[in-house]
Amino acid sequence: MPTTNETLHDRFIDLAGLPEQGLVVDLGCGAGPALAAFGRRLPQARLTGFDRSEQALDTARERLQSHQGAVELASQDLREKLPLADGSVDAVISSNLLECLPDPANLLNEIWRVLRPGGRVVLSHSDFDALVISGAPVKLDRRICHAFADDAPAWMDSSDGRIGRKLPGLVQASPLTRTHVETLVTSSTELAGHAARRVGDIRGALLATARRGRGLVLAEEVEEWYAALQQAADAGGFFFAETAVIVAARCV
Repeated sequence: MPTTNETLHDRFIDLAGLPEQGLVVDLGCGAGPALAAFGRRLPQARLTGFDRSEQALDTARERLQSHQGAVELASQDLREKLPLADGSVDAVISSNLLECLPDPANLLNEIWRVLRPGGRVVLSHSDFDALVISGAPVKLDRRICHAFADDAPAWMDSSDGRIGRKLPGLVQASPLTRTHVETLVTSSTELAGHAARRVGDIRGALLATARRGRGLVLAEEVEEWYAALQQAADAGGFFFAETAVIVAARCV
């Protein structure tokens, strides 16, 4: 059964319509899983990825070292102008990036600039204010989930846990022509896989913010919530669902 990321990457490939030797650019590429998925489907494609993390880029280089087409991976501040020529890119993809930027509209303008006429962009973003997690007491669960949606980690310039639901409107207001909107819901009755990773993200982020004295919840509340989820999972009463919004657009 495909994993959540595999399903999302398949949708990126399907919606991007990349030519066999076309250039796809992943903004916020991380360790390169999406680019690797493009490479498996289109072995001659040209793959470019930008990210702020050198460690992630090193992992991406290892992952893509056997790709037959050209590969370019570089550290880039995505708040700034992209180091790409006007009209030079066939497809752009990006996932869970825009909420980290102080001006998402600026990046959408840059995407429009670098896409060739007819080029496509596929963006996805989880709506973190719509997380469904069952297992902890209701009031505590609401406090934790809402705190995570509003959390602003020290490394982020901006934070907007509701940007998933805003994504279609952001694209509509940009120079791009929006062509498609869909949702991808990931669910689990086990505290494993993606559900475990996201619960771990929530726990880690809120504990870090609480230790900086800026949290909306106390560290003790976070740990109480986490322990309750573990107990619920052991008893078969755990449930998790996360909704990602996927938007495709063209440059015309």
